[in-house]
Amino acid sequence: MRIGYNTWSTPTMAFDDVVTHLSRIGFDSVEVTVCEGWPTDAALASDRDAVRWRALAVEAGLEISSVTANAPLVCDEDTWAVSRGRLLRSFEIASILGGGVPMPVSLGAHKPKAPLLGGSPPPITTQTSWDSDRQLIVDRFGDLCELALRAGATVAVEPHAGAVLSTVDHALQLLTEVGSPALGINLDISHFAVRDFELPEVVAQLMPYTLVVEVKDHVRTVDGFDFLIPGEGEFDYRTFVGLLAGEGYEGTVSVEISVRRQALPGFDEVGAAEQSYQVLDKAFATAGIVRPQRRGTPA
Repeated sequence: MRIGYNTWSTPTMAFDDVVTHLSRIGFDSVEVTVCEGWPTDAALASDRDAVRWRALAVEAGLEISSVTANAPLVCDEDTWAVSRGRLLRSFEIASILGGGVPMPVSLGAHKPKAPLLGGSPPPITTQTSWDSDRQLIVDRFGDLCELALRAGATVAVEPHAGAVLSTVDHALQLLTEVGSPALGINLDISHFAVRDFELPEVVAQLMPYTLVVEVKDHVRTVDGFDFLIPGEGEFDYRTFVGLLAGEGYEGTVSVEISVRRQALPGFDEVGAAEQSYQVLDKAFATAGIVRPQRRGTPA
């Protein structure tokens, strides 16, 4: 397994600077967020930009493990047309970043939200309309999988505590009903940990379909929970990476800092990456997980 970091966590930093810091800190890989408002916004990026990002990562000794590309999916036809175009471009960018290997593109099944960046995000509440929206979600993921296959990418759906698709059962239903080889899972375990799911069961059920693994920290609040930087909350990283190893997972475990945590005063993008690495590096070591030699490092 490898330790990675998602540029979702660095929305004000140029990609050049991000990979420089991640390499210095010791990360093995990087996830590239191409959502609206990020420096690597897919809708604004050229093919040449994507080629350059890939070259920067290679030069820094980092693998690009996946792409994050959220856009509203449970929405009216006009909104969906915009989302579909953005996601198609995300698949095209992911194909370039993958360099010939299909790159997972992560997204959730959620309704339109307020702008992600800036301000003070409201408490996270699950969008409880799975029964009524299920067929729409199945149809739209089926469409996206066809687009992804043609572009040379795959789709990693993320069960999210604040989305319509939010549980293991939802995810497994979607996989069955879409039935596409391009569809898998983004296992962001935080969205199960904050709701008291039995994590060994979650990992065992979803690991056979998992393309992306993400972590963050959390704390219980009067409103339910909130997300934090690794090391600030109550998540047991050593046990989690041990569960992954027990299921034979050999991919990347990437840190994603919630925009809720980013919105708090004094958030330090580089400091958050440094702290996250220390927590994950210790968890890997104490779980007895030996990471592969990083690309570009001496033997």
